Amino acid sequence: MGAQSGRPHVIVLGGGFGGVGAALGLKGAEVDLTLIDRNDYHTFQPLLYQVATDLLEMTAVGHPLRDLFHDHPHVTVHEAEVTGIDLDARQVTFADREPMSYDYLVLALGAKATFFGVPGAAEHAFPLYTLADAVRLRTHILDAWEDVDRDRSLLDDGRLNVAIVGGGPTGVESAGALAELYRHTFDKDYPDVPPDKAKIILLEAGDELLTMFRSDLRAYARRALTDRGVEVRTGEVVASVEPDRVTLKSGEVIPAHTLIWGAGLTANPIVETLKVDLQHGERLPTQPDGSLAGHPEVFAIGDIAWTTVEGSDRALPQLGSVALQAGHHVGDSIARLAAGKSTEPFRYHDKGTMATIGRGAAVAQTKGGHTMKGRTAFLAWGAVHLALLSTGEDRAKAVIDWTWAGFSHDRSARIDVRTDKP
Repeated sequence: MGAQSGRPHVIVLGGGFGGVGAALGLKGAEVDLTLIDRNDYHTFQPLLYQVATDLLEMTAVGHPLRDLFHDHPHVTVHEAEVTGIDLDARQVTFADREPMSYDYLVLALGAKATFFGVPGAAEHAFPLYTLADAVRLRTHILDAWEDVDRDRSLLDDGRLNVAIVGGGPTGVESAGALAELYRHTFDKDYPDVPPDKAKIILLEAGDELLTMFRSDLRAYARRALTDRGVEVRTGEVVASVEPDRVTLKSGEVIPAHTLIWGAGLTANPIVETLKVDLQHGERLPTQPDGSLAGHPEVFAIGDIAWTTVEGSDRALPQLGSVALQAGHHVGDSIARLAAGKSTEPFRYHDKGTMATIGRGAAVAQTKGGHTMKGRTAFLAWGAVHLALLSTGEDRAKAVIDWTWAGFSHDRSARIDVRTDKP
């Protein structure tokens, strides 16, 4: 590839929304493309909480990367861990592969959870950023209920209690989904467990949930969570985390064996090796076309990038929709450069923000200020997320699971198939 074919060699690092978007944006371009990710699958991150709460199977959220490019003759996919990038030499090194040289490079390596130095959080909290995170949390919750089934004395120790840190979409959606799992499924599976012994507590350091939404939508979301049995507590900061306890800065200790962390992200650590001045110490600042200053052949997109709104210094949010659009733009930009043309600035088309609280309850807000809530917003949320899923097969899986759960409240994904069980 590359030198052998005479076509420019493009390396895309990361198989998330941004990386896949860039690769798809290069379809038909006269380039050889190598897509590299540490996993061999693409993850639909907005629905990870539904895997963790037994609503969706893993295969509805994770899709083989190679399968997405069967009709792209000049695309090769590799599973590898990136260890270094030499921007001057135009070379990428890996833990278990030979180094690769590139003519164009796309950095779409994503982010990881940040715990803001809270003692014990990195060791004991459950982030929801990867498919492995979702599966680990799902297994942990199933284990908790089985433990209580064997030993009811664990109830008073908070074995079933779940604390969720962060009142953004991840925290709110996780809290709502867990409440429905607890109140409509596990209450039937374990009828002898008193509901007040299985608490779901949402902790937000600020005064409001979902601060990106208008006040009436924020109030609706809070009511919807409360109606589902979630204890919503704003103005609460976590001071430390233990396997079975969460201590707040107020000194209060919450007995909870599960802490879901939805409070923040930090860019992939590889950015610290690039000798580039980072924004906020963690994200790569980009030029209007998405490239790095001084390196027009290198582009950064998604959670790893500090991409500003055109005409301002305000950064675009770390959302899948931003990464996907930026990926398509970068793919087009590289195709233009390979054809001897100039690039154009990236313009993000904001289609609005959505969050779901549970069955028949969601909030939605468009850039123009139009809002929806309740069942209408819930149906709109479902339609948008179905459209964003990678393939028709993934959409069919999601529709089947959502429809069945909508009619029956049943969640058939709540099985533990680990091979390490005795």
